[in-house]
Amino acid sequence: EDFAVARAYLTQEASAGWTPSAGITIYSGSHELKVEEVALGRLRLVLQVVSMVDGRGMRNLLAGPVAREIEVAIEQVDGQWRLSEVPDGIFLSEAAFETLYGAARLYFLDSREEHLVPDHRWFPLRRGASAVLEGLVGGPAPFLEGAVTSQIPRTSGSSEAVISTGPDGTAQVAVPPAIARLAHAPRLLALAQLEASLRSLRPMPGVRLVLEGQEVTLDDQERIERALPGHRPVAAGPTGVISLADPGASAAPAQLVPALEGVEVSSPVLAHDGVLAAACNREGTNVLIASTDGSVPVREAATGGAFVAPSIDDAGFVWTSTRSSSGAVLALSGQGAEHDAKVDAPWLNGREVLSLQIAADATRMLVLSEDGGGTRLDLCAVVRDTAGNPTALTEPTIVRTSLTEVIEARWYDEIAVAVLGTESATGDRRAQIVDLASGADPLPSLPPGAVSIAGSAVAETVWIGASEGALLHSDGETWNEVDIEGGDPSFY
Repeated sequence: EDFAVARAYLTQEASAGWTPSAGITIYSGSHELKVEEVALGRLRLVLQVVSMVDGRGMRNLLAGPVAREIEVAIEQVDGQWRLSEVPDGIFLSEAAFETLYGAARLYFLDSREEHLVPDHRWFPLRRGASAVLEGLVGGPAPFLEGAVTSQIPRTSGSSEAVISTGPDGTAQVAVPPAIARLAHAPRLLALAQLEASLRSLRPMPGVRLVLEGQEVTLDDQERIERALPGHRPVAAGPTGVISLADPGASAAPAQLVPALEGVEVSSPVLAHDGVLAAACNREGTNVLIASTDGSVPVREAATGGAFVAPSIDDAGFVWTSTRSSSGAVLALSGQGAEHDAKVDAPWLNGREVLSLQIAADATRMLVLSEDGGGTRLDLCAVVRDTAGNPTALTEPTIVRTSLTEVIEARWYDEIAVAVLGTESATGDRRAQIVDLASGADPLPSLPPGAVSIAGSAVAETVWIGASEGALLHSDGETWNEVDIEGGDPSFY
């Protein structure tokens, strides 16, 4: 406890001044650790750093190993060498870090309290539930501040975890008193946050919550669920929005949006419930809004610019942006032009927007943009007013990938992104799944001409749109072209 073994190698003064909880520097174990004496009693260590974790468990993955120098001082105490000067925090190899720490998701609530919104963290496995509770009490990551809420009371009593083992070996966590005392409605939301957060821990997938000696069971009406990406693929056909649900069928694919059936469109997208629809015209200069059942009259919601592919949230807004950004994005309402909003994002000012996509939780957003320094993939969140109307995007956090010249990024899972770009070593077009917590997993080598990507962990598949109207899909092993002319695949 309290890093007693590590402190045994420090002098008494150094131990008193050392703050191990300041953060973690994770270095590559495959690179040689260089140690050199720079002065009498002083050593310099050179590490190849691959990621860093701050004091709240937020991990920053670097694009590649980066050399970092640290200096320590040593002196003899009772004939034994001890460290007399060390930097705060701890330093672990990748292997040691993955043995001692585990990824977790702290779940907060979207501003409408309809979805659980994940905030990925890393915590010491030995602390498990206690670390999760403390994280929930501590609040969300900076990029989620102002965009999410929580029913977990921000008091010390909320993080008091009493853990036991049930008769079947399942971990049981007693609901902290501060949560148990909440009124019925906020208590249900707090319990949903707590249960989902604890279940995300690697050692605790079967956790049970216990309140006053009884297991807590949330029924379907009381439960607020995680928001996952859709599993039904669609694409732009020669005209209209077509279904890719049965790519091997001999019949022509179904047209999903009657009002657009005869229109040449690009970048089509449907809302998660399958009603609201949006697309650009073939040139990308107009954004069209329609519906699959005729409930929303077709309208040109944005015109006269070069627009990125639209994205739809379940609050009824179609998101897009002009490619040349003036520091705002557009939220176009399915209820009519009078509800359209221009949403501030000052950090985008002067950048070229390549793509954006709102997550299924209607809160987090991926924004891919570029300037003279290259492409950058950002993760931000939508701030809404009390009526649920979007007002701003939060300051983003950067999502690192090993690809250069990224051309598209789409949600694949709750905290994973399908990315299409260029492999720096070979110059080849490649696709990968980037887990926001743990890093990238490459997909099979692509055939020439890949220009767009969409994936779904729920459907366990990734689709690629290629030049000349080719569509391909993969289950992770290889790419298979389908006998359907189309492009710009997406999921709903």
